[in-house]
Amino acid sequence: MQLSTKMSHLFFRAAAGMAAILAITLAACGGSASSSQTVPGVTSNTITIGTVLDTTGPLKTICTPIYQGDQLYINQINAAGGINGRKINLVQVSDNGDSTQTKDAVRQLFEQDNAFALFQVCGSGDANVAETYTNPKGIPFVDPIGGGSAYTDAQGNALPWVWMAQPNYGDEGHVLGYYITQTLKAKTVALLYENDVLGLQQKQTLTEEMQKYGGSVVASVGYNYTQSDFTSAVQTLKAANPDMIVLNGLPIPTGTFVKTAAAQGYKPPMGYIANYPMADNSWPAFIGPAAQGIYVSGYTSINTSVGQKYLQLTSSDTVFSAYKFYGYIMTKLFVDALQKTGSNLTRTTLQQTLNTQFTNYDTGFGPTISWSATNHGGISDFMIYQVQNGTLNPVSNFIQASQVWP
Repeated sequence: MQLSTKMSHLFFRAAAGMAAILAITLAACGGSASSSQTVPGVTSNTITIGTVLDTTGPLKTICTPIYQGDQLYINQINAAGGINGRKINLVQVSDNGDSTQTKDAVRQLFEQDNAFALFQVCGSGDANVAETYTNPKGIPFVDPIGGGSAYTDAQGNALPWVWMAQPNYGDEGHVLGYYITQTLKAKTVALLYENDVLGLQQKQTLTEEMQKYGGSVVASVGYNYTQSDFTSAVQTLKAANPDMIVLNGLPIPTGTFVKTAAAQGYKPPMGYIANYPMADNSWPAFIGPAAQGIYVSGYTSINTSVGQKYLQLTSSDTVFSAYKFYGYIMTKLFVDALQKTGSNLTRTTLQQTLNTQFTNYDTGFGPTISWSATNHGGISDFMIYQVQNGTLNPVSNFIQASQVWP
């Protein structure tokens, strides 16, 4: 009995000593037992971020330059030492622009690649699939790419782990209707729209805004994003005799529509206006001469310090890419959030940062963002461009959706 008691005392003192050594070690490392060593994707010197960008399928014309812009900013940050001593490891997976493959791509990022957060999924439908995986698991998802991406639930409450940066297509529809009627003075429009979440929301708000200012949508044709024959669509919209045609959707199908109409010798009397996925110089290059004079909605300006820095870094590029610039500026936003969060980086502390430190945040490309615990919506300012000699040139100042509707 006496020997047993003595051994117990010795064991207790040894255990206490080991606990003291562990506490000192953790203090020296600036952490605790639940510190960054146990946070998925975060180590003492790296932060692994996942992204789903289609670089192999129908969205690659948009997503490939976005990814290049992402990498450009990350390389710049890593070369300067990273974020609080941690360098960013961006792991990219392509879902081939197919939303049925998106969940597997996201699952790979978090179940195999051990990512900390999700940054960008290209395509509204793809982003909405990704959210069904990340939001229930408490994984931050910043910048779903697509104006039809969900950032609220069915009751209109902010999804707690999704932060939208892009404007939504509903707001854009109102601005387009306002600009068409009040600046261009068109009274009737026809609409070519992608027949899914991308186009249906804008179809409604464009119709509302046209009616508000005495105009109307006289015809509309929906299409599938893989569609390549627009002969019938041209004939249907032409028959309605609109002043203008509004092009909604993605660069390849909308560009193909314009080329098809030109081949048939048709152009609306007041031309075309396209929504923001077409706001890149690659789009008029794809169309050719028939693109001259087309109006396009966009939401970024390079007349900022961030824009000028980007132009310096990409001075060897043969043509300005709005998609690549988008990747650069959105990565800046995400990196700013990581920096504001500090060295105690967890998914919860990042959530707190995004909800509290992004009020009237200067995006660096013109508009501001205001996020809170109850508002995770993106920007709502739009600028109108016009194709002149093959390039997009701004022809308006920023127009705020809240100023034109209701």
